[in-house]
Amino acid sequence: MATDANLALQPQVTKTATFNGPSLNLPTGTPRRGLKARVLYSAATNASGSNSVLFQIDVSPDNSTWYSAEFADADKAVALSTTAQSGEIYIPFETSQPYIRLTATFSGAGSTPTITYQGDITLGRP
Repeated sequence: MATDANLALQPQVTKTATFNGPSLNLPTGTPRRGLKARVLYSAATNASGSNSVLFQIDVSPDNSTWYSAEFADADKAVALSTTAQSGEIYIPFETSQPYIRLTATFSGAGSTPTITYQGDITLGRP
């Protein structure tokens, strides 16, 4: 799939702690067939122990109050280890709310977790 045909959700960023991305205005919500957030990640590691990064879509009616979007099979986690990982995650979603954002939530008891990622929006179903 051509990247230039996608809508940017999160420019490439490197994070070591929970991060709420910038909001994206979808004035009429998602189309009937839904959308997918595509997350490309690399350099996903931690120095020791066990950590994970959970990617999810948050929604808002006013770009101020945010809610974790609850969709079946929507949230996607990356288990961090001392071996650097890279990959791609798709998060399908539908919403009538006008604002969305990509959130990365770190958890676990390991040390020095880090991940570099970016996100974009693609069509959900043909």
